[in-house]
Amino acid sequence: MRREPYRRACARMTAPALGAVVTAVAAVAVVGGCSSSPRHSGPTAPPLPQTMQADSVASEEFGLLAGGGWAQAWDLWTAGARQVITQADFVRLNTECRPVLGVPYVIDTSTKVAPTTVRVDWHRAAATGSNTLVYQDGTWQFVPDPGSLTDYRLGVDKLVGQRRAAGSCH
Repeated sequence: MRREPYRRACARMTAPALGAVVTAVAAVAVVGGCSSSPRHSGPTAPPLPQTMQADSVASEEFGLLAGGGWAQAWDLWTAGARQVITQADFVRLNTECRPVLGVPYVIDTSTKVAPTTVRVDWHRAAATGSNTLVYQDGTWQFVPDPGSLTDYRLGVDKLVGQRRAAGSCH
């Protein structure tokens, strides 16, 4: 004969003890139900972008440019900027006409222009400039300055020729 200890334990349980067990189980169920996330009556707005993240992307972009990480720098651009010059052409441009490497960009100011737009002013040795970062598709993306975008539209061969003539290749 098989022993079934749980039946004997249940048989010995008195009505008040059984009531306490039922109450405890019910309390756990109620508390568990309260821990679920609250229900919202309508759609929630997406969280606002943090401008400190824009500063971080700008620092990453400038670090890559100063260090020769052309392909990775291009990856941080907006989709519109990436349409102006391909990643391969951007790498080729900066390989054939290498800018000065190792001189850091320093961000002087960062200004929130709109909830999804930040302008950073920078200097690099004696050069100064500003760039914009925009919040698109859930990330901050870098926008090259308008002059650079105009230059990129010339094509790599012509732009390399112009830069060599100006003595700006190293």
